[in-house]
Order: sequence, then structure tokens, then C-alpha cells
Amino acid sequence: MTSPIYYRFSEDGYFENSVHAAPDPLASKREGHAVFIQPHSSTLVAPDELEGKWAKWTGENWDYVTLPKTVDELIAFGKIKHDQQTAFWNKMTQLRNELLKEQKYVKQDLVDGWWELTKIPEPTAEEIQAQIARDARSKRDYLISQTDYLLQPDYPISAEQLEEVKAYRQALRDVPEQDGFPETIVWPEMPTVTALK
Repeated sequence: MTSPIYYRFSEDGYFENSVHAAPDPLASKREGHAVFIQPHSSTLVAPDELEGKWAKWTGENWDYVTLPKTVDELIAFGKIKHDQQTAFWNKMTQLRNELLKEQKYVKQDLVDGWWELTKIPEPTAEEIQAQIARDARSKRDYLISQTDYLLQPDYPISAEQLEEVKAYRQALRDVPEQDGFPETIVWPEMPTVTALK
């Protein structure tokens, strides 16, 4: 007699895999016919294979959970188990990684072993503009700081080169006054400085 196929599910009911039942030699001998052992957390009821859905055992039959296809569907799904080795949660982790790969406006918090996802409001055009301006000023400040050592009284530099450095630093300070700021910036060129021997 062929061993029956059982359909296993995880502790939270999600379909795992199908397995052939193992024979029970003692029970088979006692009963006089093949007796098989039902695997833990399994049923003889086969789940349907439905595109984009995952079977979940209710205790009496299979229900079907729709797998998220968009970031909004992923967030609506709710919490996602972290560090689980079951087929369903591995699939959900894979979907989470794929859907959030290029996503900037979703906050992920790991709380008690679950990923909680929250949509972050996208910045307005004004906020994006302000961030671009902040980034440009930060770059400007960094470039100025890279020349601070040249203004030290004991740094061996000619008076002519010192004036070039000062003019360069002033041009950097004036960057926010450029017409195209902050989208179009013409960055001043750092003068070549040779230390005097």
C-alpha cells in the first residue's frame, strides 16, 4: 500500500510542505495491515495552488492569504515575523526585501521579533528644495574647512597665494547667492598652493 500524503503547516497554520507518512511497524504488525504515522501539524486535505495566495489551515480547511504585490499592500498586511525559518515567513521576508528595496518612505521597526512597517509622508517640493540647499551649504562648509590650515599665521604661503585662497573661500561663501542655487551651482576652483621652503 502506498503511504498517504500529508500536508504540513507551521504552528501559525501556514502551509509548509507535503510529506509521505512513515509506516508504523508495530501498529502494522498488530493490526495485520499497513498503518501509517500522521506527521505533526498536518492534514490529508490538500491545499489548492492559487496564484498570489498562500494556504493557511483553519483547523477544518484551508483558507487563502493574498500575498502583497505593492508597498501599500505589504503595510496593510501587518506585522512580519523576523528570523523565522518557515516557508511562509521566508516568502514574506523576501517580498518585504523586494518591495522596500527602492522605497525611501517606509519606516521599519523591529518590535518583539516582528517587523512593523509604517508609511512616512513623502516630502513636499519645498522640503525637497530645502534639503538640496542644506546639502549644498554642507558641501560649501566642508570645502571652506579644507583650506583653514592655509590661513594659519605660521603656514608658509606667499602673500599672492594667500589672497587667492581668501578669494576662493569668499567665492564659496557666495555660492548661495548664485542665480541657479541650489539646483545649479558653479563651484569655484581651488587654487594651487605651494608651501614655501
